[in-house]
Amino acid sequence: MVLGLSLTVLAPAQEKTPIEVSYTINPARVLNRIDEKVYGHFYEHIYHSANGGLWGELVWNRSFEENSGGRWSIENGAVIQAGMGTDQRLMFGNPSWKDYEFTLEAQKTGGSEGFLILFRETSPRAHYWYNIGGWGNVRHQLEKARSGRGRGAVGPAVRGRIQTGRWYPVRVRCEGDHIQIWLDGEKVLDYTDARNPNLQGRVGVGTWATQAKFRKLKVTALDGKVLFDGLPPAAKPTFAARHWRLFGSATASVEDDDPLNSNFCVRLQCNDGESGLEQDALRVRAGETYVGSLWTRGSAPEGLDVRLVSNGQPLAQQKLSAPSRDWSEMTFKLRPEASDANATLQIVVQGKADLGLDQISMMPRSWKARGGFRPDLLRAVAQLKPPIIRWPGGCFASPYRWKDGIGPQHQRGVTLRELWDDLDINSLGTDEFIALCRKVEAEPLIVVNIGTPQWNADADTYDFMQDALDWIEYCNGPADSRWGKIRAANGHPEPYNVKYWEIDNETWGMGVDNYIAAIKRFAPAMRQADPSIKLAACGSGGFNLDWNRQVIEQCADLIDYLSIHHYENPDRFAQGPYNYERFFRQTGEIIAQSSNPKMKIYCSEWNAQSTDWRTGLYAGGLLNGFERCGDVFEIGGPALFLRHVSATAWDNAFINFDQASWFPAPNYVVMQLWRNHYAPNRIEMNGDTEAINAVATKSEDGKTLYVKCVNPSRSAAHVTLKLAGEFAAREARMQFVAPGTLEARNTLERPRTVRAEPGRVEFDQGAMRFALPAYSAAVVTIRL
Repeated sequence: MVLGLSLTVLAPAQEKTPIEVSYTINPARVLNRIDEKVYGHFYEHIYHSANGGLWGELVWNRSFEENSGGRWSIENGAVIQAGMGTDQRLMFGNPSWKDYEFTLEAQKTGGSEGFLILFRETSPRAHYWYNIGGWGNVRHQLEKARSGRGRGAVGPAVRGRIQTGRWYPVRVRCEGDHIQIWLDGEKVLDYTDARNPNLQGRVGVGTWATQAKFRKLKVTALDGKVLFDGLPPAAKPTFAARHWRLFGSATASVEDDDPLNSNFCVRLQCNDGESGLEQDALRVRAGETYVGSLWTRGSAPEGLDVRLVSNGQPLAQQKLSAPSRDWSEMTFKLRPEASDANATLQIVVQGKADLGLDQISMMPRSWKARGGFRPDLLRAVAQLKPPIIRWPGGCFASPYRWKDGIGPQHQRGVTLRELWDDLDINSLGTDEFIALCRKVEAEPLIVVNIGTPQWNADADTYDFMQDALDWIEYCNGPADSRWGKIRAANGHPEPYNVKYWEIDNETWGMGVDNYIAAIKRFAPAMRQADPSIKLAACGSGGFNLDWNRQVIEQCADLIDYLSIHHYENPDRFAQGPYNYERFFRQTGEIIAQSSNPKMKIYCSEWNAQSTDWRTGLYAGGLLNGFERCGDVFEIGGPALFLRHVSATAWDNAFINFDQASWFPAPNYVVMQLWRNHYAPNRIEMNGDTEAINAVATKSEDGKTLYVKCVNPSRSAAHVTLKLAGEFAAREARMQFVAPGTLEARNTLERPRTVRAEPGRVEFDQGAMRFALPAYSAAVVTIRL
């Protein structure tokens, strides 16, 4: 009997002899339960996954917080940088300079970090800089940039902080590939860059989310010749609000003088004609109404216009009145006459004007009416049927201040740190995250910030404990509690009853002893705030069994889950899942000997670092490992979840999108296939489960079996399934993924290159037979 469809599969060059594999499945013997939360997900604010992504705000950098123009000036014998933007540099000298010493004095005057000393710079993307007081003012580190390869840390890091208001002498000596640096009279770096060193270039100073002064700048060749001595010319002010540009006669500057919210606004000055500010890369559809607002103050006697434009031609336009002296909101509605995947939003001024702009926001009215989420991305999330979603990070959670992300949108504050090509403006906060979970029927899991010094410049002064307790009360407290009242005022009187909480993320930098002490402080207080919650604590990254052992041995009674992370080389798609599964077992043995043997493992971040077919094979193999380890393993959550295609790194996301569409990566395709065939009981399966990574499960009613298989070999496999005892199959069908090459991937233009398709299962004298192409993943459904 043949069930399903016959299918010809394009396969890579295969070995002549297929693998012959035979399994006997015993539905009567359940080996372990499988919690559906192994198919959980992890939603971090990363590469515009929230604002400009799943959250339907169309405007990027709506309150001008992302800016890098700097505010450089010369005063009292010093170069001053008074802006708070990131990556602000002032370069000077000759690009042909080679071996020299660069000396200066630097003073931090405000902000969360220290300052940057640049040398051997030949272009904005080819240089060294020594980051003094970086990463939240906790360490000093040399970073190297080379064209086409980005910038990354090299050499040893030194722990240290920079005090505000104090002058620090700095000396940099570069000789060939040898670099030495002194800070405040002490040598902090002695490093030989033996791998493609930058051997020449000019010098400079810079800041990152910090204000600073620099004086006594001098460059001396190693033969004693003075190359530079004095003060460089201050950079002319430029308009550098990311994602925005000027048109017409407009000039503009990013200002920190009384912005509407957060740190910055824009001062726009126009002289004559039609001019203003614009942003492109907006997808608009004919007939849809786009509702929005902007905040203005100042003078524009002829008022403002808001337009949607396509190739220079207006699609929709609305006239706004002249602004007043103080900040006021102006609302608009635009209904374009035609569709465009790359439309432009313009804020237009006629004639002379001098006005402030802040908080420019726009969303399709239909999205807003359905909760504010972008519909196609929300469907992409919902189709994975996530039983639990971890949020807001990841690294994003460690400096996150949740109170900046509640209440009216125009009153929300920007996040404190720029991360992953994104300075998030908190348009998607706690209430929106809970709404997302409700829409996709997922349990929320929230990660709290415990104040790790690496991520929080105010680690010694801010009350992170109270912040975590307030967050629990905001989510779970009654409407008459202090934070419950605020939740109710924000439109949500009923408690959210968030059950799952995690004590920060990847706390390895603070050391295991310090983190254990933090668990012992936070866990009892969080449970006292709500005794019903379940707590996860940070476990290992990779295979650090010693970290796991210490946390388990000292904190087992305080926590319910150990949260571990692992990112695999995609070339290890075959053996990587088995290796990590063995690590689960090793960690499970430690748990079993602890004072809380009921604790479970939570793999809160996992993936293979790719979006080609290798990551699909890895995902299938690792998910099988989760199911096999169901006695010790309860929750999973891969990363990344969503990623805009403009991202510069971390090309491993499940959902990849631009302003108009999205595509699933192979890990999405396989995880969706596996999730759709979840069953809670793993049953006995005898045979070779190494050559083919396979697992068998049974539905709760006992009527359906699922066999999930990954063939990571370059050979095809012929698989025979038999049922033990008196069990018999009445039908069987198969779905499989076999794109034909490990390099296969989906794209925006070809989103279905890697996809699940029906296969063929044959019945032969009571056995079921099917073929697995080389490099394939499949699920066979058997009805008993």
